[in-house]
Amino acid sequence: MRILLFASFAIAAVSFICSAAMADLRVTQVEGATLPYDLSPSNYKNSPSNYENSISNYVNSSSNYENSESNYANSSANYQNSQNGRRRLVLKKGGSDYFVGYYAMAKNGTTNYFSERGKRIFFNPKGGDAVFCETDGEFCGVLALVNNELSLALTQRGLKVLLLSE
Repeated sequence: MRILLFASFAIAAVSFICSAAMADLRVTQVEGATLPYDLSPSNYKNSPSNYENSISNYVNSSSNYENSESNYANSSANYQNSQNGRRRLVLKKGGSDYFVGYYAMAKNGTTNYFSERGKRIFFNPKGGDAVFCETDGEFCGVLALVNNELSLALTQRGLKVLLLSE
């Protein structure tokens, strides 16, 4: 599995997530140790110890209404976040695609990832590639190009958090 990130791609990825014409986002698993430095949590830009990425930063916090499950834009009751909506997280298993959740971008720039039942499980701070766990703020993956497809590339821990959230 090849993971690539180019400056122009990063801009395209942000444009993709920000656009009104949102689309499915493939969920894949990556080995954290094999991530290139630019995407690795060893890079301070992607580190949970960077305040910009911290769950303690109000911009990233679920106590911020923009990121809250009670905000209709983030709610599982919103059709766009449903199994038939435009912001689905899709996991391929046995040749079939399965709806495992959805994503919503807050006005503050944080991208939030929710279980299919509407529980916030991950967040991606504004302008970053890294994805962090809602419960403890630990690194759980990246938003990256995997096999030429924009994907939510989760570490083993991240995939476990996603699958156990159901």
